[in-house]
Amino acid sequence: MSNSNKNYNRRAGTPSLIVGLSLAVIAAVIALIVSSQTNRNQEQKPVAQISSQNSSVVSTASRAESSEDSKKEEETIKRSGLEIRYIDVGQGNSTLVLLPDGKNLLIDAGPKESSDKLVSYLKNEKIKKIDYLIATNADVNDIGGMSSVIENFDIGRVYAPNVENIINSYETEKNVAEVYKSFTNALSAKKLIKLDASSGTHIYFSLSLTVDIISPNDSAYSDLNNYSTAVLLKYGQQKFIFMSDAENYSEQEIIDNGIDVTSDVIMIGNHGGSAASGKSFIKAVAPKYAVISCGANNSEGYPHQETLKTLEQNETKVFRTDLNGTITLKSDGMDELRLTPEKQAAKENSTPISESSSSESSTDSSAESQPSGDESENSTESEASQEATEDSATSAI
Repeated sequence: MSNSNKNYNRRAGTPSLIVGLSLAVIAAVIALIVSSQTNRNQEQKPVAQISSQNSSVVSTASRAESSEDSKKEEETIKRSGLEIRYIDVGQGNSTLVLLPDGKNLLIDAGPKESSDKLVSYLKNEKIKKIDYLIATNADVNDIGGMSSVIENFDIGRVYAPNVENIINSYETEKNVAEVYKSFTNALSAKKLIKLDASSGTHIYFSLSLTVDIISPNDSAYSDLNNYSTAVLLKYGQQKFIFMSDAENYSEQEIIDNGIDVTSDVIMIGNHGGSAASGKSFIKAVAPKYAVISCGANNSEGYPHQETLKTLEQNETKVFRTDLNGTITLKSDGMDELRLTPEKQAAKENSTPISESSSSESSTDSSAESQPSGDESENSTESEASQEATEDSATSAI
């Protein structure tokens, strides 16, 4: 074959080879596309199902979160004002403070023998958590029920004075060390930390309400009562002071520190004992109302006549848990203050407990305060007073 023919054959075969290769490549690409599309179609359904499941999970989670928020909102109901319950726990102290934002503060827990009564009272008030718990002192009358409270409720912050170095040698016949140990053991069981309760400690702060500790002012006292935690609560234009078992020495320290203790209501120190509520201190506080927490016919004879006389000279109206039961206070932080006793005290044993903002109510209250002429009249008046307890205990300041 000539060279020209060979060259012709090579030129003629080249296009065929190119076309063949091109067709093969195109076929491979088509096959790859088809395979990829098939896989994608196979995967689309599960992805859609997963997406749907995720959407369902998110939706369920959202509903659960919304439900939980609603539940929390129901449990933390904002109040229209401040409420204070001076609870009748017999010979001891226990005060429940219901803050306007829905939180609460419990000051002391009374004696051990009243712990069941206290726990029941708190549960009846729909309390599930104590946001701020203060054990003001180591006296068995005030912290005897602490372990029961800690065991039965969720607890937020706990405050107590540092008395560990003194209680082991103080009045062991009253089981002070044993009761205090029960308190600290209950804290340990729930892994709760006891914060120091000393003057200058801020427990709560908002634009309209503050809760501050104003005693003890030292770290060493000869008397256990002077380690007591005194609390000053300010709500708007009104103030409330809780003196725990603080005695005259501690009262003078508070005044010397320049603390403005003027208050509308004072919870009298040491259950009305004469070792507290000195004349100079009561004059400085200038309270319109005083609450004394003590047990009926208690062995100490509380409240002492010296204390009652001091309050009378200051024109302070007195409520007593031994005579009035639990006392409920409601405040709007401005000019309204209402104190409602659980029961009316016998006229011969109590200080007039009401002051009325209207002339009509004032006339009624004055009539109630008059001594009765005979037993039947006294009985009728007592029934009428019981029906009008809340009205007669309302005061505008």
